[in-house]
Amino acid sequence: MQKSKFKTVSKLVVPIILLSMFFFCLTSCNIFDEEDGNTVPSGTKIEFEITEGMTLSQVAELLEEKGIIDSAFLFKLFVQQRDKEGNLIPGIYTLEAGSEYEEILAIITAVPTVVTYKFTIPEGFTVKEIIERVIRDIPFIEQEDMKQAVNINNYNYDYLKDAESLEGFLFPKTYEITIDYSAGDIVEMMLAQYQFETGSLDYSLADNKVLSHYDILKIASMIEREAYIAEERALISAVIHNRLDIEMSLGIDATLSYYLEKGEEELTESDLQIDTEYNTRLYAGLPPTPICNPGLACIEAALNPEPDIDYLYFKITDTENHRHSFFNTYQEFLDAEVK
Repeated sequence: MQKSKFKTVSKLVVPIILLSMFFFCLTSCNIFDEEDGNTVPSGTKIEFEITEGMTLSQVAELLEEKGIIDSAFLFKLFVQQRDKEGNLIPGIYTLEAGSEYEEILAIITAVPTVVTYKFTIPEGFTVKEIIERVIRDIPFIEQEDMKQAVNINNYNYDYLKDAESLEGFLFPKTYEITIDYSAGDIVEMMLAQYQFETGSLDYSLADNKVLSHYDILKIASMIEREAYIAEERALISAVIHNRLDIEMSLGIDATLSYYLEKGEEELTESDLQIDTEYNTRLYAGLPPTPICNPGLACIEAALNPEPDIDYLYFKITDTENHRHSFFNTYQEFLDAEVK
């Protein structure tokens, strides 16, 4: 009789165990919704934060407390079974109440996407234009912050010792930054790029002519503003060097346009009479500062003018292609036809 009872109990135990295992599987996968008194409606979006140093148990309890999961214990087992206990990433997350464990785990263990912002500074931009471009392309940088950041007194680099402003030193390039960059960081990055690009250049010609690195940058900026065609850079450089060698005024109107902030606008006769050292028709020698931020090709041209060239004049004779002709005499300059 006892044996018969034992057999009956045994027959009951197996189904109960199987049922329990099935129940556990459903619950651990968050498919079976148990009425546990959670008042957060399924699908409600809930924000939570995993802070640095939180354990799996603490994260599981937080999720249960927020109503995102029904059981901290089962979620913890679920994570451990997948060997993801050490992969939880601190951060602020938003999930729905009743989310499946697999989805939750995928989100809180995923490496966050780093959002970057790109902006391009073309060759020949002035500091003012660079400020406008940065605040146009970078939503978290304010104009006033950029204006303060381009103050040369903020920086103590050796190559700035003769400079009056950062004009010329903000190297043109495409830059990529993250949201933690400040306006000062952006300017520092441009200055570092200038140092990197020019650090290995050969300044022997400048040294022989007793021209400083800053003088070369001024020449490069004028070449940048005058040369539209690559092969003309060294020729324009030769004209500038030739005029400097004989202490002849440069007569480059781009310097006055920079001072007057006229850009490509035509200068008037009254403009040409303005008494400023940026008026290189009235004053011999180089302007007080560069007139833009030149690219590497123009800096190299300033250091390497076309050799054995006596040209002292140039002007645009092909307006469609913005091509210059070069002359030894002023009369040749006057007689040249413009097409």
